[in-house]
Amino acid sequence: MVLVCSYERIKKNDAAFDWNPGGSTRRICRLSPKGVNKVDVAKETINNLTGCILVASPLLRDPNFRKTILFICSHAADEGAIAFILNRPGGSKMPVPGCGRVDIYHGGPVMPESLVVASLQWKLPGNVVAFRSFENPDESVLEVAEEWQDGLRVFAGYAGWTAGQLEEELTTNSWLVLPPTREIVEMKDPAGAWDAIMAKSPPLMRLLAAAPDDPSRN
Repeated sequence: MVLVCSYERIKKNDAAFDWNPGGSTRRICRLSPKGVNKVDVAKETINNLTGCILVASPLLRDPNFRKTILFICSHAADEGAIAFILNRPGGSKMPVPGCGRVDIYHGGPVMPESLVVASLQWKLPGNVVAFRSFENPDESVLEVAEEWQDGLRVFAGYAGWTAGQLEEELTTNSWLVLPPTREIVEMKDPAGAWDAIMAKSPPLMRLLAAAPDDPSRN
């Protein structure tokens, strides 16, 4: 799978972004210069969120996705969605030919025994997000071209939604949908990445994010 998406700032005053894949523009979300706002699913048509960042709302208590940040590598209204968790490093590495030992991440709760080698990059100029997963179905030696070695990681499992499932979860305020940024894509501090996003969110979101996981400790 190869995915290349360009994200273009269309209004500097309110930092609105459009996604332009193959010339078809869809408004997917809006960022305030002072913070982060989720997609208003009552007003936006969510046809394709491929290439977007999915951030777990503080209201989402499912331990599989608590305080997670995901990259949506595939989404279609009639097919469902596939994404990988970006901020849960597994603490181990896997040797990849020509690339040394690559960090393994918990990619999601679906098929956690399966490993997917993938590259996620932020490319300049143009602010382009590039994603590619590598497969060797014939069990031959996996080869990763030099241009894809930056941003290489291994995902154990993935996150998946059936048709309409992700859209339904968005209506229940389980997720925030954001355009990707270089900071998120390259993610230098996975442990603090979710808190960093929440720190830029509106006051109520920050308040919810600061609440302890165990309410009895409040």
